[in-house]
Amino acid sequence: MKTRSLLLSALVLINVWSACEVLTTKSACARAARGSGRRTSSAHASNPAARPAQTKFDMPITNAVNAWLKRYELRNSQVAVEVMDFATGNVVCSSQGEKRFTPASTAKVFSTACAFESYGGNYRYTTAIACSGAIKDGKIKGDLYLIPSEDPTLSYGDLMRLFSELSNKGIKSVDGSLKLSPTPSGGDHFVPSFLNEDFGQEWMPVSSDLVVDSNIFGGGNLPNNAKLLEIDSTQEFNAHSKSIMRQDLYPGWMVYDDKTNTVRAYRGYPVATGRGPLVVSNPNMFNLALARTAAKNAGIKFGGKNSDAGKELNLSVLVEHKSEPLSKIIQTCLHQSDNLYAQQLLRTIALGSDNKSNDHPSMEEKGLARLRGWLGSFGVPMNEVVLKDGCGLSRKDCVTPHALNMVLRHMLSKYGEGGYVSLLKGGDVKHGQKSGSWKFKTGAMDSVRCITGVLKNSGGQTLLVTIMVNGHAPGVGDVRTSIGALVSTLAGTQMQAPKEPKPEVKVETKTVTTKTETKTQSTLETKEAKPHN
Repeated sequence: MKTRSLLLSALVLINVWSACEVLTTKSACARAARGSGRRTSSAHASNPAARPAQTKFDMPITNAVNAWLKRYELRNSQVAVEVMDFATGNVVCSSQGEKRFTPASTAKVFSTACAFESYGGNYRYTTAIACSGAIKDGKIKGDLYLIPSEDPTLSYGDLMRLFSELSNKGIKSVDGSLKLSPTPSGGDHFVPSFLNEDFGQEWMPVSSDLVVDSNIFGGGNLPNNAKLLEIDSTQEFNAHSKSIMRQDLYPGWMVYDDKTNTVRAYRGYPVATGRGPLVVSNPNMFNLALARTAAKNAGIKFGGKNSDAGKELNLSVLVEHKSEPLSKIIQTCLHQSDNLYAQQLLRTIALGSDNKSNDHPSMEEKGLARLRGWLGSFGVPMNEVVLKDGCGLSRKDCVTPHALNMVLRHMLSKYGEGGYVSLLKGGDVKHGQKSGSWKFKTGAMDSVRCITGVLKNSGGQTLLVTIMVNGHAPGVGDVRTSIGALVSTLAGTQMQAPKEPKPEVKVETKTVTTKTETKTQSTLETKEAKPHN
């Protein structure tokens, strides 16, 4: 009985082991299949730059990266590195290059590159003032409309110049009022997946259709002589707001109520300790009040009649303000890592969408949908890019080094060194006596340090390099130094020249019958015949 039980147990173990082997084999085959065909796309047929990337490891670069990965300060972190050869599109070195990591501000590469390609570097935002009725003797029979453009650079000074120009054209009064022209899916927006601590901070103002002074109120006179109510954490009863105000980052934000003409200012420290800038939490309403103040200062009076209620608008543009070229705005966004600029660029991408439906509740989500379509157009695998914003501030963002390299290669292939890539930060990189050039975008937040860029090494070879470190210790100096060390090493490391295939030597074969062969054959026949004699 005991022997029988042992035999049955052994059979069960053998079956389980066999099943595991089958599953392991299937998994390996599936990975191999994904590896060989995972980047195939219909875009490849029409876009040569979108052909599937191949992995052809280069030993000098791979050895340099492998040695770097052993550095002591990286031992407890998640690290990914991919190096791609620009000329061929081949991945010449990869360590977790297809794994998704938190990108921080390197995510701005996606939104800025898509905006650049969608609109071109010479595009300028146009903010306009228009009217809905006839003009007679300097008076508008209807309402005056401010048409926003998602321009992240508009200032209060620009608004003043617009209304001064309008006044100089003879417009002195308006029957109705000043209104904000509606934008489909527009409005104020703060991404829900941002951290609590990001609210009320200068690094992430609320995005909006109409941006004025980066949606930050720096002090001075409030619009329309509004009443100011100062509130600190001891006066706030909402647990969510109170927890934000009590953090040691000292946030400050304000809410404008146009019905009571009141501003409620929330500060993370007692008023007695000082007054800092305030993030405007409802910028469309507040900035419209600023525009009304600018119009009043220009001598334009409003009757306040509800002139256009229920009417279909047919607006006539009176004056316009144009921004700096988009290339300049993108350069500022990349160099200063400006989060509001990136969010407004994402909203700008949405403006160019053919989808006019309300499938997406916000401009940002509509922009993300169009951004995903753009990435797919040149073969970026959709499972390698998960974005919740355009700036990289969300901890739910996760992208692969390979996806970032593909975007940079696409932009460099299409627009050359003087196009989008020229807008990145740059400089020379030295490795001993060797040097190269480096155009890059960094990303940093607590426990995240990343960099992506275009590296021209000492041999003149162009590489796309992305390095992502997640989960590092709070002290970031050693991680930053470590990342810089790898870039420096790669600048001084040249890829091996591809081996020339050996020429095939063709050997001609001829059938030749010689006397010796004949003789040998005869001798053999004689020797074989002897035993029979």
